Amino acid sequence: MHNNSHFILMAIISICCLLAIFTIAKHYTKKSFIPSDAWILIAGIIYGITLKNFHHEDLPTFNLDPDIIVLVILPLLIFSSGRLINLNFLKSESITIGFFATIGVVATSFLIGLPISWILGIPLIHGLLIGAAAAATDPAAVASIFHNFTIPERLSLVVEGESLFNDGTTVVLFGLIGSLAFGEEVFDLTGSLAVFVWAIVAALPLGAVIGWLGSFVANHWQEKHVSYDISITLIISYTAFLIAEDLLHVSGVIAVLMAAITFYQCRDNKKESVSEDKNIDNGVNDFWEYIALIANGILFFSLGATTGLHDFSDVPTIAVAVSVVSLVIARCAVIYGGSGILAIVGRKLSMQWQHVLVLGGLRGAVSAALILMIPHDYPHRGTFLCLIVSMIIFTLIIQPVMLKHYLKNNVI
Repeated sequence: MHNNSHFILMAIISICCLLAIFTIAKHYTKKSFIPSDAWILIAGIIYGITLKNFHHEDLPTFNLDPDIIVLVILPLLIFSSGRLINLNFLKSESITIGFFATIGVVATSFLIGLPISWILGIPLIHGLLIGAAAAATDPAAVASIFHNFTIPERLSLVVEGESLFNDGTTVVLFGLIGSLAFGEEVFDLTGSLAVFVWAIVAALPLGAVIGWLGSFVANHWQEKHVSYDISITLIISYTAFLIAEDLLHVSGVIAVLMAAITFYQCRDNKKESVSEDKNIDNGVNDFWEYIALIANGILFFSLGATTGLHDFSDVPTIAVAVSVVSLVIARCAVIYGGSGILAIVGRKLSMQWQHVLVLGGLRGAVSAALILMIPHDYPHRGTFLCLIVSMIIFTLIIQPVMLKHYLKNNVI
């Protein structure tokens, strides 16, 4: 009994300390162009290094179980982001967003994975694994920067829409490459391509149906209390994810994303009492913003703590430099090269917008989640943790400063 009480006490203390770190980081970075996630990541690294050098058995390692990341955290993160996308605007930019979120993701994985596999002397399939993880971009970090400037609606939509669907296709690609890297499947180009396409395409209508059903129930009940919408949205996010992943074996992330978009599209079309609905919407939005804050914080702190526990001397400095340079080159190649292809089909993006897309390619929670999902007995896990942290820190600290400077001195 005493041991159980001690465990519960330490768990409560740990949770309170984490909440304090997240709250402090959020409060003191409100006017900063460097997202609070970057400071939480750094705090996690410091904690991990401290734990490694001054180990105490009562202190938690924050080494998250991959199942917790996949089944608990990911659906919440994706739904929280997806609820902000307007379906009508999304349709107008579907070609641009679809191109960057599919071909762009695959190209990014190769452009990052190839040089990393070469510099580390590991098989290409393992390099592609970290390349896929690094392909995921973070819409929340970019949105926080955009709020300080007047940004054309189409550009904002392309940036946020690309990031959201990019996350979905990245998770699919990461899972596909992971099954090959971990020796669970034999590579077959045609079969792998079919699985990749099916996982994305089949998830779209599934998520739309679940989102519509949720909105139908909410509209039919017409309850004027925030708890109903919160409960329904939570049910939608997990139902869409679990049906997609466990029953149909398609992309749970895409399904949750479409469920969120469809739910809010159908919900908005049925609103009656403007003032009352606005209060409900504010309450639900506050709830999901808080959920996103906690989920992001847990992922970044855990990634930092896990990396801090690792011996950095095992990772060649040249590998860190190559990973960051490859990330920048990959983003430039995808945006500038992809924009040239899109211009041919009438979806032209100005050079100023292309620069914003390049600088707005920040890495965040999904990249952290994917790398933490790698099995603990995987031989390259520690090295990949260090490399992905280097890439995330670069994009969350250096690129926001560059993006701020560019937006401040150029007419977009």
